[in-house]
Amino acid sequence: MGKAKKKQPITQRSNKEGVGFKHSRAETAKLIRHFHQLNKQLSQCKSNGSQLMGKAALLNREKEQSIREEMDKLGGLDWYQKASQLGQSKTRGGDSSKWLIQTLRSSYCATDMEEATKPLRILEVGAVAPDNYQQYAKWIKVDPIDLNPQHASIKKQDFLTMVPPSSQDLKYDIISLSLVVNFVGDSEDRGKMLLHTRHFLSSVSNQNRLHYLFIVLPLPCIDNSRYMTHDHFTSMMISIGYQPIHYHFSNKLAYFLYKLRADPPLDYKKPTTLTWKKKILPGKDGGGRNNFCITIGNNNNNK
Repeated sequence: MGKAKKKQPITQRSNKEGVGFKHSRAETAKLIRHFHQLNKQLSQCKSNGSQLMGKAALLNREKEQSIREEMDKLGGLDWYQKASQLGQSKTRGGDSSKWLIQTLRSSYCATDMEEATKPLRILEVGAVAPDNYQQYAKWIKVDPIDLNPQHASIKKQDFLTMVPPSSQDLKYDIISLSLVVNFVGDSEDRGKMLLHTRHFLSSVSNQNRLHYLFIVLPLPCIDNSRYMTHDHFTSMMISIGYQPIHYHFSNKLAYFLYKLRADPPLDYKKPTTLTWKKKILPGKDGGGRNNFCITIGNNNNNK
């Protein structure tokens, strides 16, 4: 009888038809970037599907199927979540909640924090771990949600289809979108996500509540995109009612904290009259740049 094989940690095992990945930051980041690219291509195929006919439509369906098969070989969304969870390991400095806590405790938020009723209520969209704020449980209460939860304490929920709370008591002080917006493959859906956050925050008339939006993006989405700059993103956020509080650029990530200054329309399903189109910004043409973009409004060719 042969020797029993040593069991591997689940994060090192290959999926049934997929590939495994190492416990290195570089390997994890590389595979996550590849999955992001596939997801973006899939969204483009879905968008094109309703506009194509005949042979072009057939080729588009074949391409979509090929992309899905490649994503499945990697392990699908379940694999992506496990890779993200590994990348967010606190021992590897991947937990973006640290920056948020530091900012909440800083002079940038001092007045608001003094007046805010505790515990603060946070909706953590795209949560990969349920315990990011556990050590702050005395003054923070978190509702973690995700499309494909990796823990029983994380609720399965698509934020874009989530119905906002009807009661002010059930609304939130902070909405967290940490490495979430960039994963949405469609530029218009990214805009819809930002607009949707406003309906989950407590009314700005409630002085004893916060009205904050926390966003984390890969730095190249801001500083190396043809369609985005820090100033462009800031102007877009101001136009939908968010005032910048503080931001920070690390080597790889861009952190933003915004404060809602005006309540959104009561009907969260009502289309916005704002328009932010997809356009190459001054000085951003040429090669070597990515195509990350956020659009707002019913615009064609904005994918």
